[in-house]
Amino acid sequence: MGTCLRRLILGLLVYLASGPGQAQVRMMTEGTITYKLKSADAPREESVILAGSSYILSMKGSRVRTDFSNVLGNTISIYSSLTHAGALVEEYGQEKVLVRMTRDDFEDMGKQYKNLTYTFTGDTATIAGYACKKAIGRTGSGDTLLVWYSPDLLPQNKEYSYRFRELPGLPLEYESRMGNNKVVYLAVKVSLDPLPSAKFDIPKAGYREMTYAEGKDLH
Repeated sequence: MGTCLRRLILGLLVYLASGPGQAQVRMMTEGTITYKLKSADAPREESVILAGSSYILSMKGSRVRTDFSNVLGNTISIYSSLTHAGALVEEYGQEKVLVRMTRDDFEDMGKQYKNLTYTFTGDTATIAGYACKKAIGRTGSGDTLLVWYSPDLLPQNKEYSYRFRELPGLPLEYESRMGNNKVVYLAVKVSLDPLPSAKFDIPKAGYREMTYAEGKDLH
């Protein structure tokens, strides 16, 4: 057998072994993940609102935006891992509030997940077309929250979330707390399409501004 033919056969074997049969790992430099929400614990009225709610995680380089929307209004967070600053925007009825936030403010907002640890179970599932693995998160207070993450979908920006930055992949289904109720976020769409930079700009007008401390007092 000639040298060229042997190389061709060897190359074909390598391709068959490592090409189409293996999942393609993608680095999410920009794009969106759209989640639907549900809860088995919430009262009926809250469950109805949650069923009509959506949560969208958007990323572009060092910038992150989340949009939580329901029939009552919208809550938007914007954060840059370069400046370690951002804002929280709330639009409910005629009330439009903008809270400018520092790194310390964001850390305070996510403090319940500061000492979160994960145990990896080995269970697998497919969510939104991606292979996922199961992990159990345990908070510093002892609360346990399940998460299904995809090792085939990696965030370029590790600081996109205080809660999930130690996961080896993006979460496509996870439990969270709203008051005393556990809420499940389930990814229904993943898009890697480019996003306009303006989407991550903090609004310059049309909002009543307040500090993070003032915003906490309202809630």
